[in-house]
Amino acid sequence: MSTAQFSGIAAALPIPDIDTDTIIPIDYCINRERPHFDVALFRSWRYHSDGRERPDFLLNKDPYRKTEILLTGANFGCGSSREMAVWALADFGIRCVIALSFGEIFYNNCFQNQLLAARVSPETAETLHHTLGQNPGLALVVDINEKTIRSSESNAFQFELDSLRSEMLLQGLDPVTATLTRITEIEAFEKRDRLLRPWVRPR
Repeated sequence: MSTAQFSGIAAALPIPDIDTDTIIPIDYCINRERPHFDVALFRSWRYHSDGRERPDFLLNKDPYRKTEILLTGANFGCGSSREMAVWALADFGIRCVIALSFGEIFYNNCFQNQLLAARVSPETAETLHHTLGQNPGLALVVDINEKTIRSSESNAFQFELDSLRSEMLLQGLDPVTATLTRITEIEAFEKRDRLLRPWVRPR
């Protein structure tokens, strides 16, 4: 992601428990290369079985075809561990998903692929859903350093983000490289632990 602040059109799908199979069906997880997983994003919701678009689905309408921020219901990304669910979102152009909660594996996969998964409070989720419902096509501004989400129609709201995942987004780090940025702290812990629990480590 490598930028502390970004803005984009926000779309709201206030549906809880959207699983990874809904985000991308298993049939579209094979024999495909990046960045073309977006054709399968919410496939059964966006398209009829013959491939025609469903005109009533939000992401098939302007200006939501250019959605960069997706506001969803609780437990988004539950179900299987397929990383392609994150790829489909990212290839569509979505840079941030906002939800009350996420499937644990999906949440981790987001940060491995430079996609911000922003956990918010129930009050924030409710207010944002109301705001987007009243203001179609509204853009939100996300600030990773400040951990805030705001718009021209609302105050700034906080989201959860630990410092390690923040660094991953801002510096474009993978999990191993991000962990190694804490090597001094890791070595200090290991030194203390050897003194406190010498029986744990072999001589």
